[in-house]
Amino acid sequence: MGYRARVPRLAPLPTVLLLCAVVGCALLPRVGPALAGYHPSPDAAEYLLLARSLARGEGYVLPVRVRLIEEHADEPVAHPAHAERAPLWPLGLAPLVALLGPEPGWPDPRLQLLGVALAALAAAQAAELTLTLARQRRLGPRSAGWAALLAGLAVAWQPSLVRASIHLWAEPLGLVLGLLCLRGALGLRGRPTCRVAWTALVLGAGLARYARPEAWVLLPLALVAAPAGRRLAAALALGALTGAGIAWTGALAPQLFLLRVDHYAQATHVATAPTAADALTGALGNLLDQLRHLALPKNAWLVLPLALVGARWRGARLLLGWALLNTLATCAVWSTRDPHRFTLATFVALAPVAAVEAEALRKRYASGERTVFAAWVGVWVLVFGHSAGRELRGAPPPPAPAVPALQDAPPALPDPWSYALETGGPAVLAREQTE
Repeated sequence: MGYRARVPRLAPLPTVLLLCAVVGCALLPRVGPALAGYHPSPDAAEYLLLARSLARGEGYVLPVRVRLIEEHADEPVAHPAHAERAPLWPLGLAPLVALLGPEPGWPDPRLQLLGVALAALAAAQAAELTLTLARQRRLGPRSAGWAALLAGLAVAWQPSLVRASIHLWAEPLGLVLGLLCLRGALGLRGRPTCRVAWTALVLGAGLARYARPEAWVLLPLALVAAPAGRRLAAALALGALTGAGIAWTGALAPQLFLLRVDHYAQATHVATAPTAADALTGALGNLLDQLRHLALPKNAWLVLPLALVGARWRGARLLLGWALLNTLATCAVWSTRDPHRFTLATFVALAPVAAVEAEALRKRYASGERTVFAAWVGVWVLVFGHSAGRELRGAPPPPAPAVPALQDAPPALPDPWSYALETGGPAVLAREQTE
């Protein structure tokens, strides 16, 4: 019998305490701002309006129309919105909306606690994933624990995730499902019959695209990560989930209308189709914006360079693949630039690799220097903590707006979302807002 190297493992109790610490660091700073008031945005309003429709048993119906108004001028303003919004987040919100009240009115800020909880779960998932990577890298239990803590805090305090989690945005749910898929893929390495890992792989990849459109990149990643003898089964399972979703929604993917214009604002009316030069320019500009965003210390500290150094290690390629595919998928939407949100999944994929690489380099070059170690951890925590604090200390959420009593049905307004939230009535986006 050949010798098999023993993989160091962290004791169960310290692992539980570590994950609890990460969850606490993610939850505590967010609860106050989340409960301070509803944070309005068009995306948050549309997700909530859809959840209200579902909670009232009216179906997946959105009472505002802001896209392709001229093409749908003869149709009711309240319309099924599967082609506009991925359905999983409104479905998850609907039970909480039903509990707190689905009737019209300014939203209850307690709804935002669901996003806060999902962000904390994503941070814990990143920390646990980092433990697995560190063990595969043959780091000792203490080093694995520190790497997991660094990755968990980086995700917990990432300013883009802070913003997304205290709004009613779908990014935290997409991250939780994406990390579930990656955890399943890592669990299948060397254990191709593990049912828990197999279930996590299929469910994470199959459901994530119904939370965020760009998460479709997890489908090919899951097929590559599946053991060779089970790839056909994985393809059938993922195909069944995808086919069932398309049959239910009637849409191949949400927001495909963004590929018909050279700027997202033009999606609100009939516009000239973009040229190949428009698409290429937009995609390259999107890529540069994302790289510039990740290069700023306040957004990613040393995550990007450390992850690139860690790319030489074969065990990191799965997460690096997710980061690369997410970047390509979001850059392909040339009409929209939003590096603050588009880089979120990329950052979460890179953070575990960067944390493991940071600890591996420290052990190699300064293993006995406690001062260096303390300074490194302190700077890591301070940079991410300061960035998260700036996001959380932003302007307080505004009070409920004064919605005018209008006779027109439906009215054309600069802010149809607040009108629909407050009154429950349909509204359209005023044309002057898009020209």
